[in-house]
Amino acid sequence: MTLTPMRRAAFVLCLAGTAALGACTNSNVTLPPAQHPTPVPSTAPTATPTPKPTATPAPIAYTAIGASDAVGYGASKPCANPPTVADPGCLNLTGTGYVPDIARALEAGGAKVTLDDLGISGAVLGPDIRKVGNLYGSASGSAPCQPRTGSDAIPGDFITNELPKVPANSTLVTVFAGGNDTNALVNAAVCLTLGGATQAQVTTFLNTEVTAFGSDLQQLLVGVNAKTGGKAKIVIADLPNFANIPFAAGGLPGLTPLPASVRDLLQAVSVTGIDQGVYKLAATTFNVPTVDLLCDPNSYVPSNFYTDGFHPNDSGYALFAKKYLAQIAATKPTLPSFTCSETKVSGSRSNAANLAPLPNLEP
Repeated sequence: MTLTPMRRAAFVLCLAGTAALGACTNSNVTLPPAQHPTPVPSTAPTATPTPKPTATPAPIAYTAIGASDAVGYGASKPCANPPTVADPGCLNLTGTGYVPDIARALEAGGAKVTLDDLGISGAVLGPDIRKVGNLYGSASGSAPCQPRTGSDAIPGDFITNELPKVPANSTLVTVFAGGNDTNALVNAAVCLTLGGATQAQVTTFLNTEVTAFGSDLQQLLVGVNAKTGGKAKIVIADLPNFANIPFAAGGLPGLTPLPASVRDLLQAVSVTGIDQGVYKLAATTFNVPTVDLLCDPNSYVPSNFYTDGFHPNDSGYALFAKKYLAQIAATKPTLPSFTCSETKVSGSRSNAANLAPLPNLEP
């Protein structure tokens, strides 16, 4: 299955006043030539310079937008128990997910850090994919491929439920989006196929929804920028190839590879659609600092995952935090690759069973 890259016009960012998103420039402004007066030698005695005191890092108001990743599901100490909606301060920064890991590292650098963790387990990026996801129940839900209702329904989305809560004084905002969106779209594609849809119809459906994901990401980033007056540094992350993480590829006790056709769908959505169609444009054209999970081999090591093979464990979250911190500290963001061996399905493809809905991977 081939997904077309998202239309460029669907992701138009012009966020004046933010250092994080340098998409707006004015090429018509001409500065006068610099003046260089001739220096006059000084006859005054040389004074012994007074050592300058070490500057104290500015306070950091850190806001995390995400789903179960931001809650820390799979960590030994998530930011909530049960891990559904994060405690905003993540238990006084004692959690072992990537969000408190980032906050503690920033504090260790001398900054005073306040944290607002807005994570909601099971949430997707926007209301459109939330609506699609709720039309098709997962394999472990009450009615596979039937509408999801009640506690089985997707509980929220970043635009509706998290963006309004972003504090205006935020100076740092991290976003991790697309995991639940990928699973919702792949599950919908499987259900459509089982219902008789052709491959062309499924491809059109996925292209439409990936384009909607790009528009949702634009709305979220523009919204964060507006709420913070352009003063927050926004750092996002691309997705690993979901066809190659343990829940799809196996590698952990009790997990066997999903059918090859399902893994192909997971790759088409997570890599071709979201990473190469949306996040590549955000990173390369609009200079949004973007963490590279796709091309990092550590993103696929089974020992970095919780037992479900989908969520990270403590070591996996520590990897997340390290990579986010590198982009947070960088004056110029390091561009992700988006072209590497990890963009292709790897491992066993012998399990070529018929399509089946995905399991529910959220608490």
